[in-house]
Amino acid sequence: MPHQLYAVMAIAGGILLVSLAVTAALALRIRRLRAERDRAVTQAQEELARDVHDLVGHWLWLASIKSELAYRRAAGDARLRGELGEALQAVRHAAHAVRHVSKGNRHLSLQGESTRAEALLTSFGVDCSAGIESAGLPRNVSAVLGTVVREGVTNMLRHSTPGRCVIELTEQDGLLRLTVANDGAPRLERPSPGGDGLDNLRHRVAGIGGTLRTTTGEDGWFKLIAEVPGKFSE
Repeated sequence: MPHQLYAVMAIAGGILLVSLAVTAALALRIRRLRAERDRAVTQAQEELARDVHDLVGHWLWLASIKSELAYRRAAGDARLRGELGEALQAVRHAAHAVRHVSKGNRHLSLQGESTRAEALLTSFGVDCSAGIESAGLPRNVSAVLGTVVREGVTNMLRHSTPGRCVIELTEQDGLLRLTVANDGAPRLERPSPGGDGLDNLRHRVAGIGGTLRTTTGEDGWFKLIAEVPGKFSE
């Protein structure tokens, strides 16, 4: 009888151990499936945010620039200026909302901003050449240089009437040099007002060990130049 009891207990114990092992395996599998689901949801949200910013944000930026130019040209018509001012404010609020929604999910890049800048300037009738090869740049460096392009082009359209623009990235003496140049120098003698001025860009570039400066040549070309170290550690 004791032998039979021991056998039954051994079998029961084995069944219990197998059950515990199966339960643990199932719990682990469930956790992995949930983690995969969460990653898929997060990725889908990030992709949606990038699409919203890239597709909608670009056109809101363009609408903001064009509305601001129209607002300035309507100085002699108080009623029209008031209506354009309201439209401009609405566009700015919408652009801010898009940036807020996609904040933290969208990564600026030098290549992406250069492509957008070229398309934007072309839509304004500016002959733009963007010679950018940014493969291999660390993400933070690419983002800062992309910001320089974006804000440089925005200020260019706000404060000048350029006919030509050149955006290029070169390497010399251990430095990467990003140049945003245009032939509208006579009206580009000051940075844009507010937080998007040159001081803000200098601060961003300094954060990655670089410098930012502007030059105006006798040939009438204005240049915004950002220089950063050419060697990085990821």
